[in-house]
Amino acid sequence: MLEGVPPTRMELLKLKVKLSRAEKGHRLLKEKRDSLVMEFMGLSKQAYETVERVQRQLERSQKSLAYSAATAGYSQLESAAQANQQTLHASIDYKNVMGIRLPKATIEEKEKKPTELGMGLLTTHPTIYDVARQHEKSLNMLLRLAETEYSLRQLSEETKKTRRRVNALEYKIIPKIKNTQKHIRMRLEELEREGFASRKMIKRKTAEVAQ
Repeated sequence: MLEGVPPTRMELLKLKVKLSRAEKGHRLLKEKRDSLVMEFMGLSKQAYETVERVQRQLERSQKSLAYSAATAGYSQLESAAQANQQTLHASIDYKNVMGIRLPKATIEEKEKKPTELGMGLLTTHPTIYDVARQHEKSLNMLLRLAETEYSLRQLSEETKKTRRRVNALEYKIIPKIKNTQKHIRMRLEELEREGFASRKMIKRKTAEVAQ
């Protein structure tokens, strides 16, 4: 029961409005919670699939590196790594999901020529170009995975927060309002019975005096 609420008809009307708002808020929050859970589940599936793709791509990158090291030698790999100082171009946008801003990265995925990677066609072993290309793909996919994992954390936190608010309304606030309403109605009925008994007694006393 809510504390400090006087048992009056005016307070009963106020509680009716408060209950209506609480029940509406509860309904809307439940809808938001359910939508967040659906979004989270869909993104979780996407994250699982992305992890599998990243693992396969990392394996290809490692195999490419090992093969290049065996055929071209570590000295050429180190030299190519020093020359290949490239910048990854990406732009971050945001999409709104139930009031949450989730990042959406757009990454340049144009396949570069050996000369664009700072490699000479005649001086660089061809396997080194494949190493650079495979590792660039790995980096792009890791960025996608990081974007997905961040979104999952944001959705998880918002889902927990919304669930707590739903539970607070469902198990604490709404029951307290209803119990307070019940208490006020009982008190008003009690006051009405007391008033009726008082009026009846006054009427009887008045009749006795009149005799």
